[in-house]
Amino acid sequence: MKLRVLNHIPVHIEEDHNEVLKHIYKNIGAKYLPLENNTLVHFDSHPDLLIPKDLKPDECYDKYLLFDKISIENWILPGVFAGLFSTIIWVCPPWSNQIKPGVYNFTIGCDKKNGSLGVSCLESYYISEGLYKPQTKLDREREIRLIVLRLDENIQHLDLKDCIQNVKDQIDEVEHFILDIDLDFYSTLNPFVDLYKDANLYAQLKELYTYQPIPEHLEVGEKIRLGEEYGEARQTMLQSLESIFTFLSQNESLDRYEGPGEEYLPKVSRIVESVGKHYPRADIDWIQVHNAGSTFDDSELPHHISSKQEMMALLSSTEKLLDYLAKSPTVITVARSSQDDYCPPFQVEEIQSSVLSLLQMKYPNVKIHFNYQEDEE
Repeated sequence: MKLRVLNHIPVHIEEDHNEVLKHIYKNIGAKYLPLENNTLVHFDSHPDLLIPKDLKPDECYDKYLLFDKISIENWILPGVFAGLFSTIIWVCPPWSNQIKPGVYNFTIGCDKKNGSLGVSCLESYYISEGLYKPQTKLDREREIRLIVLRLDENIQHLDLKDCIQNVKDQIDEVEHFILDIDLDFYSTLNPFVDLYKDANLYAQLKELYTYQPIPEHLEVGEKIRLGEEYGEARQTMLQSLESIFTFLSQNESLDRYEGPGEEYLPKVSRIVESVGKHYPRADIDWIQVHNAGSTFDDSELPHHISSKQEMMALLSSTEKLLDYLAKSPTVITVARSSQDDYCPPFQVEEIQSSVLSLLQMKYPNVKIHFNYQEDEE
């Protein structure tokens, strides 16, 4: 397919990160981006690389169904399965550790047994979500190349050089790439940290939900075996706790609970007691409590409110990395992530202004679209 040439670089700014996908689709449809195998350079404190649990594989090919199913944590990989992306470069700040820096080559495909989407990556990020499947058990596969680069203020640091070179080599290989920036890359809130804070809920949920990862030293074959085993056990645990907290949301206590997960009742009962001491029952959302607990695996959601100096240092590192890539993106997407509190609402305007100033300085032909303001109207 012969691509058309834009005389400017569109910058689409949305509030929720999954909303940027429609702008990528539009630019593919307008023949400004390739139909397949695009490279996404993704600045974010979070990977956003999960898969919606209720997404059927064929729905990845219907953009309207897909847009209804995706959310902020899972908007990228369905595009990989549909063929839009083949390389994801996740650039994360120093405080993010959901996936270790490095290069990962794996596949996304359909589970031969139940037809659901899964990935062959043995990282805890996927195992703890029940998404890991050995490649031999996947059908209709698409290959993914994931490069994880943890950026800090010293971009010349020796530990970064190899990974930055991997990024540079990838960008050199392609004619087009998409630059995607979540403003929470520069300062990040974990909105669950202060949930029912007087009851010390966060620490209790961490103890209850934290997942023990597969030991690093094991042989690959053993890791593959344990990947499925750990993933199934984790999903059984989460389903049991969801059953318990759903019961709590509909009943005054756990006294009459009969269902899966009875081994978790002592710890859940302590949580119920401590939260009940500090908050009226009518003010407690037990489903939200479970959702907060589910964010723990062998790590937790990043939480780092940056100082002005730290934000400026990361902006400088962003500029240096973009300079080093020595190629302009075809399309730029930006997510504010302030209404869900992942980017601190009291900092988002300052961060957005600084990022846009950087983009305008680096790429004089940008054309900025404040799409989130149109949505508000």
